Amino acid sequence: MFPLGHLAFAYLCYITVAAVTRRALPARWPLLPLAVGSQLPDLIDKPLAYYGVLVSGRSAAHSVLAAGLWIVGVTLVAQVVRRRAAPDSWTAQFSAVTPATFAIGYLSHLVGDSIRPVLAGEYTEVGFLLWPLIAAPRYTGDNVAPWIRLLNMYMQPLTHPNLPLIVIAGAVFISVRVWLARDKRTGKPSRDSH
Repeated sequence: MFPLGHLAFAYLCYITVAAVTRRALPARWPLLPLAVGSQLPDLIDKPLAYYGVLVSGRSAAHSVLAAGLWIVGVTLVAQVVRRRAAPDSWTAQFSAVTPATFAIGYLSHLVGDSIRPVLAGEYTEVGFLLWPLIAAPRYTGDNVAPWIRLLNMYMQPLTHPNLPLIVIAGAVFISVRVWLARDKRTGKPSRDSH
């Protein structure tokens, strides 16, 4: 998946979790840690693989071990911030939702990168999930600068391999915003997050 595909998939995962658990609908600030989590594995691994620090663009930050460490770290930082913030402040509210939204974003990235190989029965291609216990596969794209690969992809947006997913996520996002705005106008209690 490419960055917009990861972001769209993360948003759809988050809205599904929100609907199933009947939690506040994802809007505004909770989307920031979701977006960061959905991009972080590639922001770490792709440049490091290009510069030869890692052998694969899906290795260190794409492993379940790294995901666990990042999620625990974000959770600990959010707890500290929340304890120091005024109870009803924006900071307290934001830090309350950050661990879950970041976790969904990060884990959705790993699932998004694993779907195609698993469905194709190419289980060795998802060895990156258990890095460093299992060697990560090498990709020919790792020899090309990640920013060049993205530039080439987004110069022709209609050929984006994740376009249907991006369109669906955009439609769901707009629908949620319209629904929340309607509830606000009619005075219904909203499940909107801050």
